[in-house]
Amino acid sequence: MRIARLTQRKDFLAAAEHGRRFRSPVFTVQVNDARRAAPEAGLRLGLTASRKVGGAVERNRIRRRLRAAAKIALAGQVDRSCDVVVVARPETLIADFRAMVADLSVALDRARPGGSRRGQPSGKRPLSKKPARAVSET
Repeated sequence: MRIARLTQRKDFLAAAEHGRRFRSPVFTVQVNDARRAAPEAGLRLGLTASRKVGGAVERNRIRRRLRAAAKIALAGQVDRSCDVVVVARPETLIADFRAMVADLSVALDRARPGGSRRGQPSGKRPLSKKPARAVSET
């Protein structure tokens, strides 16, 4: 099984601008479900490792690890029409491989449109049910 690749810069930028994000200590995943061009291509994967992560040897090793993890994590999702961009961090070199696979699986599940985030906190504070205390001026 081979996952299609993202090769054009405009696809990476579209995922960054319009996609949903999932942050992990090891990487950031951007999933763009709003792809209209070539929806029959199925899932496409793009990997990014900037020079901030390390030299060429480290970046290539990171990309190989991420590609192998994606092959396992995204195997059941290949028919889904979306673009997945993984932005690596330096911790990718020393991270546990099984944890990376699990994080990639969770990232794709959480990025589903319509939100499989039901029941999860939205990040907003709940409204206080306590009445406001009156401040007396003395």
